[in-house]
Amino acid sequence: MTTEGAAFFLFFGSPGAGKGTLARMCVERLGWAQLSTGDLFRKHIAIGTQLGKHIDFVIKSGKLVDDEVVMEMVDQWIEEKKGGAKAFIFDGFPRTLKQARLFMDLIQKKFSPKQLLVVDLEISDEIVIKRLSSRRVCQDKACQAVYSVSKESTVQSKVDGICDRCGSQLVQREDDAAYTVKTRLDVYHRHAGELIEFFKQREVPIKTFDAQDPLEQIFENFVTLVGK
Repeated sequence: MTTEGAAFFLFFGSPGAGKGTLARMCVERLGWAQLSTGDLFRKHIAIGTQLGKHIDFVIKSGKLVDDEVVMEMVDQWIEEKKGGAKAFIFDGFPRTLKQARLFMDLIQKKFSPKQLLVVDLEISDEIVIKRLSSRRVCQDKACQAVYSVSKESTVQSKVDGICDRCGSQLVQREDDAAYTVKTRLDVYHRHAGELIEFFKQREVPIKTFDAQDPLEQIFENFVTLVGK
């Protein structure tokens, strides 16, 4: 199938709100396609491309990657995935007002989605910092599964320090360090409000979920909403 008639979902929320985990649940249980610009960036960084070196420098500086670079990667990703997925999840994208405008122009002119919905996961900065300091990620760039070492978490690995999916080691990202998380939160909050307002003006439906609820509950509520 093509992307015409497919659904597009934009997952919003601060770093650590659970966007990535919720998106993976949709991928694994519903067969949807997930785009995480962060994962795409990390692949370029791991390969060591010129683009990857540029992205690495920008991220470590606590800034955002150029909008034009991001949009080019997004367009290519949709083209690559459009042959099979019934729905497309954009995890933490767009991140700037310019990206939002470019994205809306792109999908309306090129892809004609059947449904477009913004999913906003709300959570306090205090809880985010606690979550991310406990987060561990599979070091295999092709996997990137996310876990937590917190005893309160429902996404702990079965074997301490080992990925359930591929058996690789779990590591803490540099950008999950407390001082970096605070910078990332500052960047997110500077753009979040204007992005939500932009989509409201474009009459894109926005559904807000409490990210402190169990992810299973959020997933079930989301699926019910989409089903309706």
